[in-house]
Amino acid sequence: MKFVDLHLHTTHSDGTCSPKQVVIDAALIGSEVIAITDHDNTEGFHEAELESKKWGIKVLTGTEITTEDYHILGYNFDINNKNFQELLNYSRKCQEDIVKQRIEVLNKQGIPITLEKLKKLFPTSRLGKLNIAVALLLDQECKLKIGNLTLEEVFTNYLRNNPLMSKLDKTKQVTPEQAISEIHQAGGVAILAHPFKEIKDTQKELAYLLSLGLDGLEIQPNYNEQNKIYLDYAKQNNLLMTYGSDFHGARYIKRPLLKRENNHIPPFW
Repeated sequence: MKFVDLHLHTTHSDGTCSPKQVVIDAALIGSEVIAITDHDNTEGFHEAELESKKWGIKVLTGTEITTEDYHILGYNFDINNKNFQELLNYSRKCQEDIVKQRIEVLNKQGIPITLEKLKKLFPTSRLGKLNIAVALLLDQECKLKIGNLTLEEVFTNYLRNNPLMSKLDKTKQVTPEQAISEIHQAGGVAILAHPFKEIKDTQKELAYLLSLGLDGLEIQPNYNEQNKIYLDYAKQNNLLMTYGSDFHGARYIKRPLLKRENNHIPPFW
């Protein structure tokens, strides 16, 4: 058995720590194998791999691909696979288009956020709604409009529970079939991220994803009993299981890096 944490985000998507800092923090609590799984990109891998050599831990190639209905984690793929990188590039463009739509909604509600402000604040990041929430706190013009709110309050009030956000066009995103297929073509394994957040009809949806070639399910120990049905399903169907914290940095206190007692799975790499 290895002490792993295979779901970690950095400043290349919506995390607050650099890849180097994530490696250091993971190493200091005893991690042996980790994966940087930034949304729709692999930009943090080489920095993380370089730092990992100092600490004697292994870094797998990883990413979290945003699809129409699910988030698909890819692991242990060829990072230089051209078709795979083209898929990630397309997915980033899709997410930027959705970000533009969110900005339009906020502008109509009097919030002076712009794509230019986002890119200035997050020059190396794949942009998403969490980046918008952080930007609303960091940009002084926006701060004057929204008042003194926490990140969670901003995210909930302006993005998650904003009725106008439900009307966004998300039809051009990567499909689960495309994500799983390209992960396999690049030599990797495809895992459903946080199924307890994604799945509504367990048997029907998982059967569909397995028909597309899904290799396994993610278990997130930070969410305790919410994993049980998927842990049982994976065991019953002989699927791979990966353990991850979905770490985004200190702002998500409910998602700390995994501790040694959270790890009970054999390696798949």
